[in-house]
Amino acid sequence: VFAFGDSYTDTGNARLIGILKSFVGAVLTRRVSQGGNSNFKLGGRSSNGRMVVDFLCDSLNISTPIPYKAISSDFDFDSNSGVNFAVGGATSLSGDFFVNHKIGHTLMWKGIPLGFQTQIEWFNHFVTRIACKRKTEEECKAEMGKHLIWLGQMGVDDFARVIGSSVSMRWLTDITVNHISKILTTLLDSGGKFVVVQGLPPVGCCPLSKLLTPQSEKDEMGCSLVINRAVMAHNELLQKTLEDFRVRHGTEVTISYADYFNAYKAIMGNLAGFGFSDGSQACCGVGGGLLNFNLHNLCGMTGTTACENPSNHVHWDGLHLTEAMHKQITRLFLHGGYCKPSFDDIISRQRNSAT
Repeated sequence: VFAFGDSYTDTGNARLIGILKSFVGAVLTRRVSQGGNSNFKLGGRSSNGRMVVDFLCDSLNISTPIPYKAISSDFDFDSNSGVNFAVGGATSLSGDFFVNHKIGHTLMWKGIPLGFQTQIEWFNHFVTRIACKRKTEEECKAEMGKHLIWLGQMGVDDFARVIGSSVSMRWLTDITVNHISKILTTLLDSGGKFVVVQGLPPVGCCPLSKLLTPQSEKDEMGCSLVINRAVMAHNELLQKTLEDFRVRHGTEVTISYADYFNAYKAIMGNLAGFGFSDGSQACCGVGGGLLNFNLHNLCGMTGTTACENPSNHVHWDGLHLTEAMHKQITRLFLHGGYCKPSFDDIISRQRNSAT
């Protein structure tokens, strides 16, 4: 798997390049030390454990992709290897935008965020210097065509950083989908054939959004109407864009859409059926009450604690999900009809192309 995205997909890059604030690093370090060597790889995740990309790889019986920043120059790459280019805090908006407009909640990341363009630069460097070293262009494309490409959600951190600002949500949606389109074009031009593109979840339902949204702008579940409408517009535009790609490329490529929004809603509509007892509170936080979330005292800061049983909770720290929620989302992607074309179709087409 070649993976791209934000903190919902990043398995270590943000930690390795040092863009996480110190209190987040302390949480990750404690989790690693408690888990021993067997859990070392979990130390860079914005969750209490595994995420969708981990469960996906487990289900497909393939290796979890290695964080790009953990790869050395002598990395032995082959068709069984995977690389994760996702980085926590990544945004579609440029760092200059946040500086010039003096907006944006930095949350658990240091200063100016990295743009998604950085991940494409990393990918191009990896292909040129490692994956396709001493290969012809044709051989390189053939190698890239063997891998599943996972485009994790892109845009959550943009929405999270601009909540309460004057930034137009529609404009932000257009910018984000345009970035996804550019990334997808680069990957297909490099030889990619099997791609899953993840839509956005209902960002307006995370504790951060609920906290910052006026009561008059909330729905019956307490979620932000403005943000979730923007997310739905994002997902609708993204699906139209993906269909355009399918028309242009025909049967040469398989592009699947992972419907995170409706998978999330299915779980929230039947919490007990999916093994959850709490769909509102952050497991790791402070303050108790409905959200257990304080924007100025985030998970890992002095005074915050983690709940005794994270597997009962949907939300980990107010912006990210628990391992249990990632597991259930993955099950719906793989077996619940929330990926179209389905993973069975993708695997079948991949096998046919290999023969």
